[in-house]
Amino acid sequence: MAVIARVKALWSVFLCLSSLLLLINFSGTIWGKLNIATISVPSRQQEHRNLSDPVLERRDRRLTRAENFLTSESSVTQRNDTCTDPVTNFVFIKVHKTASASTAVVLLRFAYKNHMTMCYPQTSNGIAGFSLTFPSTEIYKSNCSRSQVLGDHFNFLVHHTVFNKTAMDRLMKPGTKYIGIMREPQSHIRSWFFYNRHHSRIYKNKGRKNPLGEYLDNPEYFENLASQRKKRQETNDRNRQAFIMGFPPHLLNTQDTGIIDTAIWQLHHQYTFVIISEYYEESLVMLRRKLCWDMSDILHSTKKIHEQHNPKKYIPLTDKQLENHKRINAVDYRMYDFFNRTFWKSVEEEAGRGFWEEVTYFRYLVERVNKYCLASQNSEPLKVPISKWNNPFSVDETFCKYLNQAPKDLARNLFYQMTRRDKIWKKPSLNVASK
Repeated sequence: MAVIARVKALWSVFLCLSSLLLLINFSGTIWGKLNIATISVPSRQQEHRNLSDPVLERRDRRLTRAENFLTSESSVTQRNDTCTDPVTNFVFIKVHKTASASTAVVLLRFAYKNHMTMCYPQTSNGIAGFSLTFPSTEIYKSNCSRSQVLGDHFNFLVHHTVFNKTAMDRLMKPGTKYIGIMREPQSHIRSWFFYNRHHSRIYKNKGRKNPLGEYLDNPEYFENLASQRKKRQETNDRNRQAFIMGFPPHLLNTQDTGIIDTAIWQLHHQYTFVIISEYYEESLVMLRRKLCWDMSDILHSTKKIHEQHNPKKYIPLTDKQLENHKRINAVDYRMYDFFNRTFWKSVEEEAGRGFWEEVTYFRYLVERVNKYCLASQNSEPLKVPISKWNNPFSVDETFCKYLNQAPKDLARNLFYQMTRRDKIWKKPSLNVASK
């Protein structure tokens, strides 16, 4: 009996070792399919975020739990999206100094690839800036260049306009989706104030140590000075984001939170999605899901467009200055808080569908593509394999060129594509990532 027991024990050990060897061999097969030379999982040391922000710390904890998703064989052999047809009919409300220029580049590349028809500003030579009808709250077909030739309706609008769904519905094709963008108001005023050179052109306090703080000490005083110089209309600093996003102009100065919240709720139902600048890549992932796009469609440059370097921008504000800013921008603050909460509610709803896994993958893919594009010489295209969220595609030097191109130049390329049948301009080549 003792001999039989020993034999059974040895047999059990043999079976365990055999199973272990098979498991190791199977794991090697999976890692071989991942093509580590092309795409690999980023380590936590590669993350460059400000961990002093408690919101980002909570996000990082979520991302940590998601970092092993690439070891799943299904993540590299098939797409699991439930989407079928991508949305190709949308308007982007471009709010100044909110990462809207970077977003416009992403959307323009998508529009070019899908041969969309854009409402382009009226121009005599094919060259236009990036303002369509701003700051007017109205927009008509006649505001779009060559509208008689391009058809009755447009399916893409990206230039600076004030959101007016009634007017835009007349201009756009039926079923248009509306996309907005917002930035935390205090961060926004710091960027907008110095970008628009308020301290030198309008409020004439450029030589002061803290021109923004001085303005916020007594905003009414400086606004009166601007009015006397006929510059007040040019500034429109109060609740600027809310105004562009379509908040009723006659209510912008109200302090009644009930009226503000009702108007915001009504606007909320008119937007398909609002990007939150502070969570830009998370927002792009959510946008991709809502519009049924491929991940290659939302790749973006890590270079900041119109980046500000004025050190006075970062001077701390006093409690009084912050209180004054919140007082004169009550609508901006409440609207940002509303859409920020709405965004995180959407994240919670998508968390069970691999949202944070996708964010991890997307962040790494953005880093990998930008590193490739920054290299001085690239003899071979960067080949990105299939994942749960994208079909396989390649990135070459031509794509890199347009990844970093100015929005107005990409818009002009799209306009040339739209008017190529007129045989007036030669169609430029734009090689975007192919599926």
